[in-house]
Amino acid sequence: MPNIFYFETPSEAFGHGVGSYTNNLLGALDELDSSCKLYYVRLSFNKQAGFSSKKINAKRTDIQIVLNDTNVKQGQSEIGLKPLMARAVICLLSNFFDEKVKTVFHLNTVLQLALADLATEYEFKVVYTNHVSLWRVFYQNNLNEFIKDWKSEDVNNKKNAFFRSIVLEKKLCQQSDHIISLTDESKRFVQKYYGLSDQNQVHVIPNGLIIDNQSKGLSREIIKLRLGFNNNDFIFLYLGRLTEQKGVDTLIKSFSKAVKSMPNARLLIVGKGNMEHYLEISAQFCAKISFTGYADKENVKRYCAIADVGLIPSMTEQSSFTVLEMLSYNIPMIVSDIPAFEKPFKDKINVIKAETDTLGRVDEKNLATQMLNLYKNPELRNRLSKNGKTLFEAHFTARHMAEKTIQLYLS
Repeated sequence: MPNIFYFETPSEAFGHGVGSYTNNLLGALDELDSSCKLYYVRLSFNKQAGFSSKKINAKRTDIQIVLNDTNVKQGQSEIGLKPLMARAVICLLSNFFDEKVKTVFHLNTVLQLALADLATEYEFKVVYTNHVSLWRVFYQNNLNEFIKDWKSEDVNNKKNAFFRSIVLEKKLCQQSDHIISLTDESKRFVQKYYGLSDQNQVHVIPNGLIIDNQSKGLSREIIKLRLGFNNNDFIFLYLGRLTEQKGVDTLIKSFSKAVKSMPNARLLIVGKGNMEHYLEISAQFCAKISFTGYADKENVKRYCAIADVGLIPSMTEQSSFTVLEMLSYNIPMIVSDIPAFEKPFKDKINVIKAETDTLGRVDEKNLATQMLNLYKNPELRNRLSKNGKTLFEAHFTARHMAEKTIQLYLS
């Protein structure tokens, strides 16, 4: 019966996909009948140090550790755990360790590398989930540029914070007993560039979602009315951060082309970002494009309940929780044709894939064409809706994710 220590440290990633991963994985683990004991360890920094623990159920204990690190600035969001602080964490957790059973550290970011170092020292096992393709983010999908720097001896590259993050991730992967990649493409990259002693230590386990898509029993018509839409409005929905990397600029330009042939179409953009910029580039079609800003879980349910088509035009993704959420709502999807949406996503079968260039940028004209095609073709929408839900249930439930993760804990 292994003891699993699942760590959360201050990071913007925990406010986005990693936070969703944590909530869904731990929620599913709570429901499974396994022999693992789980300790959910949340680390934070403040002037006043502290420690508390709370037993959630027979298998899970939540632990809060507040560390006093004078080098951490107030409001700092990305905080790497220093070796001294990591050792303090180990000391605070010592009463929960049991020499008679296996101890596993589940880590989620390179900011937790110091914990992996200590796990090696104490002969604990390490499971690391590789949530983000750092090279894709830092090099904007330009593999040739990454390879040039990766092979270079240029000291300036080695001092670059982005490049150092990739080097640290390589070290973390090398110290891990099991690496969870969210996609096949991510697995191939880690195996090829991170110099692993055992290629079989990398496992593909896509994100999984706990289904919770009931919106207080309100009808679609009532929700539309309350949100200021007409009953016959055709809603294209985007959920996510408002950034160029997420393809929002391209999305607005594509919709602006297609909407001329879709008189009752509306584009609903849900998420936070540089609102001023996006309001400016959509000003000509302001009556057709709505921005909500940040939306809580209950409002996201309402937006999904009225959506006719979901849109994910990202340049890079791993295993998008937004896609999974839309699939769980039976929303027909248009996604960018990028490695994150390789198998089991099939063009014109369970999603529509918008054409992209070698850097993952969606073709504006093609996306507009795909939007117009779905708008005019209810039969295609129905097929995508049905097949998309089947895809979700077969591959992307939280239970599926948790069961595969437990296998790694036990191995």
